Amino acid sequence: MNVKMVCLTDQYMSHLNAMFPGSVHDACILRNSSIPYVMGQLQRHCVWLLGDSGYPNLSWLLTPVRNPRTRAEERYNEAHGRTRRVIERTFGLLKARFRCLHMTGGSLFYSPKKVCQIIVACCMLHNLALRRQVPFLQEDGPDGGVVAAVEPVDSEDEEAEEEDMDNRDSVIQQYFQ
Repeated sequence: MNVKMVCLTDQYMSHLNAMFPGSVHDACILRNSSIPYVMGQLQRHCVWLLGDSGYPNLSWLLTPVRNPRTRAEERYNEAHGRTRRVIERTFGLLKARFRCLHMTGGSLFYSPKKVCQIIVACCMLHNLALRRQVPFLQEDGPDGGVVAAVEPVDSEDEEAEEEDMDNRDSVIQQYFQ
């Protein structure tokens, strides 16, 4: 399953999509979700999501600069990477808390629909545990989450891509100069 998640800095999951097979590209899942609409509404409040280089750079979705040429772009990429680690830690914590989701804990030998339901239930329980401040007890800690490298997405709309690049450039200039 390809699980797409939006999480806050406290590892609370604010959006989850676990209904697509692993062969579906991340950007396709994003396009077919409610996230573009919601983020379009929130953008006037200077709210952005961070995505890896497998996603298109959008006005509300900031991705790394592929070939940074300035120190500001390098600082932006460093801050982007540090901040994006929250999602990696969240996946790692989720897999450690619910071993059935981690490949060392076994496999889920159920129908794809049932596997999706199990993933969603685990994520809901994770959020509940965070809200109720249930301590996470494990000697070794979470494994940090394994994320596969994804090929960059080619944007079909070059004019929109230029506007989105300008948005990222303005963020870099405003916060990383």
